[in-house]
Amino acid sequence: MPSSRSHFILWKVLILCVVGGLLFVLDACSSSKPDPVPVLRSSDSDKTPSWGFYQILWHKNQFLGQLDQERALLGGQPEYILFFRDLNRQRGFPTKIVEALAERNLQAVISLELNPWGNAKQEYLQAIIEGRYDDFFQRWGRDAAASGEEVVLRFGFEMNGNWFSWGQKPEWFRQAWRRAHAQMAIGLDGADNVKWMFCPNVLYGGQTPETGFAPYYPGDDVVDLLGLDGYNFGDHHSQWHVWQSYEEVFGKSIDALAAYGKPLWIAEIGSVDDPRKAAWMEDALSRIRADERVETVLFFHFDKRREGEANWRLDSDEASLEVFHAWLEEGIQVIPETAP
Repeated sequence: MPSSRSHFILWKVLILCVVGGLLFVLDACSSSKPDPVPVLRSSDSDKTPSWGFYQILWHKNQFLGQLDQERALLGGQPEYILFFRDLNRQRGFPTKIVEALAERNLQAVISLELNPWGNAKQEYLQAIIEGRYDDFFQRWGRDAAASGEEVVLRFGFEMNGNWFSWGQKPEWFRQAWRRAHAQMAIGLDGADNVKWMFCPNVLYGGQTPETGFAPYYPGDDVVDLLGLDGYNFGDHHSQWHVWQSYEEVFGKSIDALAAYGKPLWIAEIGSVDDPRKAAWMEDALSRIRADERVETVLFFHFDKRREGEANWRLDSDEASLEVFHAWLEEGIQVIPETAP
């Protein structure tokens, strides 16, 4: 017959087994839960964030004609129009376009490519660092100040990628940024209507915040805004791409960039055309609406199939456009627990 001490040891073992089993079950349940949804906007969770879209830059009349068509199609009231500009001494600050947008209560977001169009593979960071473009940036600043309109400048966007000539050269990129910023300040002569956006691509290919963002960041004193570019390329773009939810594309990158403490935008976003696109957009838009860290979202509303990419337009199918209209007009109140 077992002793009282044996009974005590037996009961102790039984209790530990029960507690251990409960902890295992609770851990298994918690591990199956989806990633937590970001903190909801505290007082206006049904309010659409500021938004805008990409418009290819043509001559003024053609640009404005196309712009009016797209605004009628999308509805609502965008606040921003994104377009691209190059490092061409003859073009400089796009005064006429900026002023025409302002007349329509729209603000320009200017994505400056750090090479002249036609020399896309040539690296110009060293030329900027060495002062060979000082006059370009000083004149850009003077013209921006003369316009009086606030603009956002995306200087050398997606610098952590390997597809642009200025990409993946962190030391040179930081030096070029600070040189250009200083020269533009000379031209601005005290005006503060140019807001500089640090805009990397979302982390990809094993990048971490320490390797994909931090080495390129030029410093709080020369950065006004933060942006992120990210896309769901789907299953067929290349061997390195698969269908990804909004959370898979942006989640870790938003968490990392938000820690810098600057206003945060999604500066380019899109999904490949696919029967699942409308569901993807519903999930993405609801999460963007819920995430109080995201102040503005700019949609890459453009068909790039001629360039070998996807049709990123918001109206690539009727269902997707309806989802977008619902987001603008009524809002998507329920945050899906898992991505489609």
